[in-house]
Amino acid sequence: MPTALNHGVAVPHTRDFLIPKSYDVVNVVYLDKPIEYGALDGEKVKTLFFLFASDDKRHLHLLAKIAHLTRNEETLEFIHEHPGKAHLLNFIKSWETKLSVPGLEKIK
Repeated sequence: MPTALNHGVAVPHTRDFLIPKSYDVVNVVYLDKPIEYGALDGEKVKTLFFLFASDDKRHLHLLAKIAHLTRNEETLEFIHEHPGKAHLLNFIKSWETKLSVPGLEKIK
């Protein structure tokens, strides 16, 4: 089930109960050629966050986190620079420590 989030970002996502619990996966893919994805802002997608979650609660939690993360202009600029895995993870961890939105804290 794909979801375009605007600003050149989309999240193809699914829940699969065959995925072991606590083994959710998010893969970030930077596209060489932007693609049409039906975003409300009409912008072509340049970055995909593929989300595979084990259950409904984790699925919705991760979707919300990605949507919240990619609403920030600083984040969008960073993502569109195509950071490597280590830089992206450090950026997200730093962002999470600043996060103060109830319900979006880490689920353990």
